[in-house]
Formats: sequence, structure tokens, C-alpha cells
Amino acid sequence: MIKKIIWAVIIVFGLLAGGIYFWLNSLKPEYTGSISLKGLNSQTEIHYDKWGIPHIYANNETDAYFALGYVVAQDRLFQLEMIRRLAAGRLAEVLGNDMFKTDKFFRTIGLNKHAEWSAKEFQNRANDTIQSATAAYINGVNAYMLEGKTPIEFTMLGIDPEPFQLSDVFLISGYMAFGFAEGFRIDPMVESMYRVLGDLYMKDIDQAWTIKGTKIPIYADAQIDGAQFADEIDKVLSTFPVSPWIGSNSWVLAPAKSSSGNTLLCNDTHMGYSQPAVWYEAHFEYPGFRFYGNHLAGFPFALVGHSDFCANGLTMFENDDVDFFIEEIEGNNVKFKGSPQAIKATEQIIKIKDKGEETIVIKETPHGPLIQDVFDDLPTRRTPVSVWWSYLKFPARSLEAVYNLNHAKSMDDARYAASLIDAPGLNVMYGDKDGHIAWWAAAKLIKRPESVNPKRFLDGASGLDEYLGWLDFEENPRAEDPPQGYVYSANNQPDSISIGYYPGYYVPDSRANRIVAELSGKDKFSVDDMKILIVDTKSESDLKLAQDLLKTLSSIDPAAIKTEESNRLSSWDGSYGLESPGALILNHWIYHILRATMVNKIGEPLFKRYMNTHFMKTSYPYLLRRIETYWWDDWITRNKEYRSLIIKNAWHKAISELKSVYGKDQSKWKWSRAHTLEHVHPIGRKKPFNLLFNVGPNPVQGGNEVLNNMGYRLDSSATYPVYFGPAMRRIIDFSDVDHTLSVLPTGQSGYFLADHYSDQTDLFNSSGFRSQLMDRKEIEKQSKGALILMPLK
Repeated sequence: MIKKIIWAVIIVFGLLAGGIYFWLNSLKPEYTGSISLKGLNSQTEIHYDKWGIPHIYANNETDAYFALGYVVAQDRLFQLEMIRRLAAGRLAEVLGNDMFKTDKFFRTIGLNKHAEWSAKEFQNRANDTIQSATAAYINGVNAYMLEGKTPIEFTMLGIDPEPFQLSDVFLISGYMAFGFAEGFRIDPMVESMYRVLGDLYMKDIDQAWTIKGTKIPIYADAQIDGAQFADEIDKVLSTFPVSPWIGSNSWVLAPAKSSSGNTLLCNDTHMGYSQPAVWYEAHFEYPGFRFYGNHLAGFPFALVGHSDFCANGLTMFENDDVDFFIEEIEGNNVKFKGSPQAIKATEQIIKIKDKGEETIVIKETPHGPLIQDVFDDLPTRRTPVSVWWSYLKFPARSLEAVYNLNHAKSMDDARYAASLIDAPGLNVMYGDKDGHIAWWAAAKLIKRPESVNPKRFLDGASGLDEYLGWLDFEENPRAEDPPQGYVYSANNQPDSISIGYYPGYYVPDSRANRIVAELSGKDKFSVDDMKILIVDTKSESDLKLAQDLLKTLSSIDPAAIKTEESNRLSSWDGSYGLESPGALILNHWIYHILRATMVNKIGEPLFKRYMNTHFMKTSYPYLLRRIETYWWDDWITRNKEYRSLIIKNAWHKAISELKSVYGKDQSKWKWSRAHTLEHVHPIGRKKPFNLLFNVGPNPVQGGNEVLNNMGYRLDSSATYPVYFGPAMRRIIDFSDVDHTLSVLPTGQSGYFLADHYSDQTDLFNSSGFRSQLMDRKEIEKQSKGALILMPLK
């Protein structure tokens, strides 16, 4: 009897497991078959290649964009849902109270209100062609919601699908803009450092790039308690269920510099890693037009891509478009330019899963929303602080800008498209089959008084720190067909314009120096040369820094440079390859030098904030090379701490910890053991779901501010998990636009059991590439059949 019961239980559980397995597999994307859909004008054919990339063949433009919306929703509907909910401040509805502060932050910033404004203005302003293409894409997304399979994540979280609408498109572009706005993270930290330290210290680290750094050359015919505040914003950002945007590399070679005699464009956008991948690739054709693009789920047009005529890439401009103002408030008024003005107050309701709802009050000054009320536990809530962000000052024209860029038929068309971008600031890289190349810094740039340091909190009451106006697009940094035969951007400082060097959050010039050195090093480059350069891991700046530090160490501790570990570092070539011990040693040494130099002056919380920003990357190399600076003093002992003594003590501390973490056998000290990449799905943040939804962790080459920019944070752990890096790599040679090269970090599909959820991971991690196919015969050879979309009669 007992055996029968046991067998019965086994059979029941087996049937349940089998049923669940077959149900989960039934949710995989459909790549073949036919379906009739309302909103389609004529039959549209879709072939998927061996990497799961859709190739859409339509009879007209609106059907092409309808089909694009449909296939994006099939592969990325949950990702789309998370992005629009994040920007709208509606995550707590489905993820619970943990997301309340995130929702409160985004409601206060006002992306939802801005999206509605932008949608209304778009309907009044945009031409019929762009409006029709946008509407068709939205209809395609909604057609899949009605007729397609609901993603498993919706069922797990209890999400009821809601129709996709025009304002959601602008929520998604608003999310992108926020990811580019470094000021939200950096300004509060810098303000706190100034308050603690003063100018004597900050002059040695603030804005160091404008003094020594490599500038992007311009060429054209026409030319409070900031620590706690930054910590709270960091906590909000850490809850993001989708990837923030970080930086990028791009360069374009004129035909004279290309072995093929045609324009050559390279681009790799740097973004926070998550799963699924940020970009969704798609190729579509209709009579008179062919296009291959990288799409953001929920945005109809490709932010980067190429047609038969031209290609574009993007990097972050890094211009300063965020300011914080200290306000003087009395009652319901705020002092503005010396006179009282009424504070605008509005109420919004945030729904919270399993908890009901909560009403928040958003208060707004002439500069922007009062941000201190976002955080209940902020010690400085008595000091009113508002945030001004340029993105919110104009209705977004991102749809018109990107559509025009995708459909450009000349460099003039592309320049016009770039001029429509107000925010976020982007470096638009351009090349075409006629041999033209260009770079435009695209943003609406504000004029500030010369006395203003825009990284400080500004005076909101007197009017002395108020803006002086805006620059015309023609005054922005740019280069068109320059004599050196190439243009590039690596998020570094552009050269001066009419008002001097434009302030921003530019990164160190190490990647820029590497690009310039390589592209200036010989006359012509092939695609194979670009495949090597785009994944280059060598840091000349880190190599020089290691040599300088070892020289200082030898002057104070000769015995230290005769050890195995010092020999490993001294023989290092500056490369962040998987086998490198030098990268491991140098990074932990730098951490302890900075810790010994800073913590006793600014405290642990602010030090951690500093270590997590672009500001740290730019400032610390300049600081560590200075022989005389107040930073070398010890505030606790009030004795003068010499640079060499700090470097020596940090060396021994770092080596001791490395032996503790990686063992005494230094042949096993390899970068691959410390530098790993895991792509985390929003549901995979909780165990055991990580085993189903996450991809990795896997060891990867690359490092901070090398061309293969696999970013990590320096901390006491001596481990360096990657949190951002290339979200794709692209190489476009106009000698063969049907076989350009690309790779994604994981895969096309957002469904964890799909064949293309992570099938590009090994290729990406090994610096490989695959073709972006546009030749129909080749595509149909790889396709297992066609997915036919037919109009519903």
C-alpha cells in the first residue's frame, strides 16, 4: 500500500512538472506561422535568422512599423513594461513597497507629466508621415498584447497588460534621458566635498579634465548635505529593474582612411548590464527603403542603425544639464530673483501592491521640484533644495529627431535631425556612402554666469546664479569632414566653443588618447583592424600610473620592489586581459591609496559616493601624481603625511588582502578570477530565480576606461564584478552594408526559455562578431520559415 501511495505521488508530481514544462515552452516566441491582425493594411512577411533577429518585408512604411511593434512586443514586452512603469513612477503597483521611494522620486521629477506634454505637442507639431509610423508601431505592440502570449513575468507579478500609448513612448525616452543625467549623482557629492574640504583641497581634483585632458577636436565651416543626498539618490538608482545608460565609444573613418575605400563606422554604447539586453535588433524593408537598427523596447525608431545610404552611432555628450538650487521659503512662497513667488503644489496617488495607496504632495519652484521631500530620512529636509533639469524645459522631440536620422538622405538631413535633440546630450556620429563623416554634440546648451560652478548647489533666491539663455545649435561642438580623416567620441571633453569649455561630467581621456593614437598611427584601416581596436584592453594611463607608483615605492621601501608581486606589476603591459595579474594588483593598490588619503578627511559614506562616480575616474589620476597637495596631510594626527608613506602603507595593505582573497600562490592571481559579468533579470534578483533568469556570471576581459570598457567599482573586497559595459558592438563598412558586424551581450529574446535568450553570450565574452544580414536570400536560407502577418478582414 505504501509503495502504491509513493508511486502515485511520484506520478502526480511528474505530471505536474511535465504540464508546467510544456506550458512554459508554449510561451516561447513564434517565429513561423500566420496570424490575422487588425490594423495591418497588407500582408507582411517576417523571417528570423539563426540569431533570432527579425527581418521584416512590408509593402508600405506603416505596415513595416506595425510589424516592428509586434515583434518587439513578442520578445521584449516585460522589458517594455518595466521601463514605462519605472519612468511613470508605477513600479510599486507590481513590485510592492520596496519600490515606493523609486516611484516617489520619479513622480517628483515629473517624467509622467512631461511625457503627457510631449505627446500632446507631438500630435500638434509632427508631420503626418512620422505620426503615422509612430501610431503603426504602437498599434503593433497592442496587437501582440491582444493576440499574443502573455509573458511569464506578468503572471508571476500579477500584472494586467495595459494598452501601449503615445505618452508611454515619451516615458521611455524620458527614462533614457534620466540615465544620461550624471548631475543627479555627482552634484550632491561634489557639493558635500566642497563643504567639508573647501577650495584648497577641491582645486586639486575638481574639473581636472579642462586643464590637461585630450579634447575632441572641432572642425566645421560654421562653428546642504550633499553626501546624504547623493546616498539617497544612489539608493533609488540601485533599485532600477532596467539598465541605466553610462557612456560609449564611437569613431568614423572617411574613405581615405579605410582599406575598402568606403566610409567605416564603429560604435559600442556603454550601459548598465541587465537581462534581457538593452538593444533589440531588427531589419525591415518596404519599397524604396531598407534599414537595420538597434531599438530600445517601446521606442518606434532605431537610436542607432544604418540604411543603404548612411549610418549613425551615439555616445553620451556628458554635458552638465542638471543643477540644484538652495531655496529660501517662507510659508507657501519661495524667493526668486529677490521677490516672493507662489510654490505650486500638486497631489498624486501612488498605488502599492498589497498595501493600498499613498498620497504624495509635489512642490515646485521656478527652478523645478523640491527634491528634499522625496526622502523621508534625509537629515537636511530643513534645507529646501530644488532640481533644475533641461530635459523637462521643452517637450521632447526625440521621435522626430530619430525618424529623420534613420531616413536621412544627406549629411544636411542628418545635421537637421541632430539639431532637434534638446536633451539628453548626445554625440551623434555620422557616415555615409558618399564619403561624408561628422560628429555633432546634440543638446540644448544653457548659458551660465561665469561665476557659477555648476557642480555646486546654486543660490536660488538672489538671482545671481540664474541662467543667461541658450546657445543656438550652430554654436555646439561639431566636426564635419575634418582634415585628419576621422571623427571620434569617448565621452571626453570637447574643445572650446564660443563660451569656452562647456561644463560637464566628462570621463578621463584615456580612451580618447588610445583612439587618437591608433587612428593616427597608420594611413588605412580594415574591418579586421576595427574588430581588434573596439575590444582593446590596454590602458596606457594605468601603465604609466603603475610605473610612477612603483618608482615612489622603491624610494621609500627598496625591499618591497624585490618581491614577486612587485615583479608581476612591473612586468605588466597595461592590458586588462583575463590572465593579467597586474590589473588585479594595481586596482587594489589604488583603492587603498585613495582610502588612506580621503577617508580621514571626508568620512566613509562620502568616500563611497566618490568612488562610485565619473568624478572619481577623472580626478584620482591627477591627484595621485601631485607631489604637493593638502590631500597628503592627515587630519586626525595633524601631522603632514608624505605621499610616499601613504603609497607604501597602501601597497602592503593591498598585497596582504590579495593574498587573503586569492591565496599565496601568485600564479593564480588572474584578472579572470576578480572581473566577472552577470546579467541580472528583475526577477532574478531573488534566489532561486537567479538560476532561471540570470545569465552568468562569467569571467570577462576589459576594465575601467579602456576601449573594452567593462566597468567596476573599487572597494575593499578586491573583487570587481562588472556593472556596465558595451551593450552592443557595431562595425559598419559601406563597401558591404548587407554584411555589417555586430554582437549583443546575451541575446534577442526576453523569454528565459527561448533559444535566443543568451545565445550570443559566449560570442560577446570572447570578443566575437556576427553579421547584420540584409541580403534576403541569405536570410531565407537561415530562416526556418516565415511568420506571416495578415490584415484581419
